[in-house]
Amino acid sequence: MTALDKGLILAGIDGSDLGKSVARYAIWLSQNSQSPVKFLHTIEHSHRSENAHHEGTLTPNMKEHLLDELSDEERLESKQLIADGKVILNNARQMAEQAGLTDIIAKQRHGTLPEALADLESEIAMAVLGSKGEDHDGNKKGLGSQLEGAIRAIHSPVFIVKNTDFSEPKKLMFAYNGSPTSKIALEFIKRGTFCTQSLEVHLVSVQKNIADAEKLIAEAQVVLTEGDINFVATALAGDAMDELTRYQQENDIDTTAMGAFSHGKVHGLFFGSFTTRMLLESSTNFLLIR
Repeated sequence: MTALDKGLILAGIDGSDLGKSVARYAIWLSQNSQSPVKFLHTIEHSHRSENAHHEGTLTPNMKEHLLDELSDEERLESKQLIADGKVILNNARQMAEQAGLTDIIAKQRHGTLPEALADLESEIAMAVLGSKGEDHDGNKKGLGSQLEGAIRAIHSPVFIVKNTDFSEPKKLMFAYNGSPTSKIALEFIKRGTFCTQSLEVHLVSVQKNIADAEKLIAEAQVVLTEGDINFVATALAGDAMDELTRYQQENDIDTTAMGAFSHGKVHGLFFGSFTTRMLLESSTNFLLIR
């Protein structure tokens, strides 16, 4: 793996099952790219009082008492969230130190994850995020409610962790379809930014007819060869979702690389996002490039 563009590896961590795995992949990326690692824990307040209140029946004195009560509850919740976050960050820092890293940053901030990423974009070389957070703990399927917003918030590459057990990437499938974002991803792969010596790269293109797929494969082969990337190439015909997920399974792919969200939000709203569908249907980790 060559050094990442100037910046750091940012890991968005929480107390979910994926939190430790996100931290571990961020550490691996930091080790291989010799980039600093930053662990970020965000606190999003969504306080709801445990006591039901009927505002229409409250007197002015009762309303004032209720506001004081809610304020106290929010302060207690905030203190607990901050304390829990410090534990999460300290555990991640200790993990990084045990792995031999010295350039480590651990920060906690209020607000949503997409907001935090947008604010920090200028310092991020690559972000590492879990496919779902604490709200989805225990659910094998599904994506976190903030994931798409977080990916769209920055133009830096994003590594999406879907597996709770860390395993160094061995086989990477790069799905190439010739779109603008796919061409950006192709250049990223060419630079060897993610590719280690031991990583087996599979260049795959799926089109409705095999001739179109072969044409795209030939185009991408030229670029990857210029980058001295070792790879195997496969052209396939059929439905892109079906063929790519089948290829993942048949070739024991552990990481899928692709251009992400090439269409805008409005298109995704009406027709569905291919990126989101791939994230939902595949069990591999993902390297998304925008």
